[in-house]
Amino acid sequence: RQTRDALGNDALLIALDEFEELEEKISRNMLPPDLLKVLRGYVQMDPRIAFVFAGLHTLEEMSADYFQPFFASVIPVKVSFLSREATFQVLANPPDPDFPLDYAPEALERIWELTGGQPYLAQWIGHCLVSRFNDLTFERGRPQESVFQEADVEAVIRAGDFFTGAQYYFSGVWGQAARGAPGQHTVLKVLASHPGGLSVEELRKMGNLSAPALQKALEELERHDVLCRNGEVWRFTVELMRRWVAKYIPD
Repeated sequence: RQTRDALGNDALLIALDEFEELEEKISRNMLPPDLLKVLRGYVQMDPRIAFVFAGLHTLEEMSADYFQPFFASVIPVKVSFLSREATFQVLANPPDPDFPLDYAPEALERIWELTGGQPYLAQWIGHCLVSRFNDLTFERGRPQESVFQEADVEAVIRAGDFFTGAQYYFSGVWGQAARGAPGQHTVLKVLASHPGGLSVEELRKMGNLSAPALQKALEELERHDVLCRNGEVWRFTVELMRRWVAKYIPD
């Protein structure tokens, strides 16, 4: 009540990330089962107070009954990848007007090919490029051009700490694939060795999966933007994710 009184004509936005973690903590008795009902009450309490619940799974994918009250109280919004143009905009036109660095068209295109517009990875590459530029120019005394080239992009993704630095994203996607439809990990491991993708029949044979199981796994991976389909061929939506699976996940 004190918060509501203090708001006046202002509004308050409360964001809860990794929302699905609540399910695990409630099931382990680390949080009370009626927590969702309490949150629902807060959601409906005051139009000046809004909540954003962010996570990898939709509410429909939450298995426990205590998520049901939320279905009628929230508006689901899918946050997907950036378009090619938006990816270029985020990288080449940062908010700081004094930002002195720029990207060659070939470098931007390469980042798009590697990330497919995945926002975190696109910005992670940008961060690595700037860090490398600063290290070479100011720490090692080797001045660099102020325009990033495709070769610079290749240099940062070959660096030993590139994948480990983004481990949270990669392991998060991999962990997500362990939930829901079985066979998702099998599909990803098979596809990791085929950059050009595979057909459903090829996946079924190589993964030793039944047709129904494979279909459900593909549908879930597509729904979570992990895989995409081009005609009859399935492949990774994000090339860097494919490389991470190929490099870090044993056969």
